[in-house]
Amino acid sequence: MKAFLERLSRDLLIVVMLGVVSTTAAWAAVQSSLHDGRANDARSEYALILADANNMFVTAEVKYRDDLTVWKDKQVRHFIDGVAVDDLYDDLRTKNGSYELYNDAWSCFVEDPMMQLAECVPYMTALYGPYDETWASGDEYWEMSNTESGYSNTLQMLTALFAVSLFLLGVTAVMKVQNLVAYLVIFSTVIWSVGVFILFSIPAVLS
Repeated sequence: MKAFLERLSRDLLIVVMLGVVSTTAAWAAVQSSLHDGRANDARSEYALILADANNMFVTAEVKYRDDLTVWKDKQVRHFIDGVAVDDLYDDLRTKNGSYELYNDAWSCFVEDPMMQLAECVPYMTALYGPYDETWASGDEYWEMSNTESGYSNTLQMLTALFAVSLFLLGVTAVMKVQNLVAYLVIFSTVIWSVGVFILFSIPAVLS
């Protein structure tokens, strides 16, 4: 009777361990999938931000090249044709140019007509600032993507680790040598405990 109870207790422990490890493995697999989904979402958002930034850069470059022509024309009108600086702003012959040229760069021209357009800090900031800000805003999503991918990879490793623990517990169900069964159960429990310790270090995704 005692041997039967010991056998029953051992079998019950193994069944409970199988259930616990199976649940933990399933949880790790689900969490890996969820973290991978968040990583994909972050990568998609990062790609969209880069696309917007590239469009802004192209637009800024086109404006800059056009403004550079207007800027040089105004310098010619001032230094060669003798048109006063105050009259150049509304000069019909050089009226082309972007909003940024007249709103942000004109003060630079008034201050120093010899200045190169690229040296006008307010103008360059207004023209390329949105591109720089948009590009920099993608860093958050890039880091998030890497972080979530790291979590997903770790959880995949834990899923494999829990599978090993399950395998060892399954082997004990058909073994007759009690000492060996005890060693395998202990080893399986250690593997599972290490996996759970790592699992708790990873933020859970609930949706």
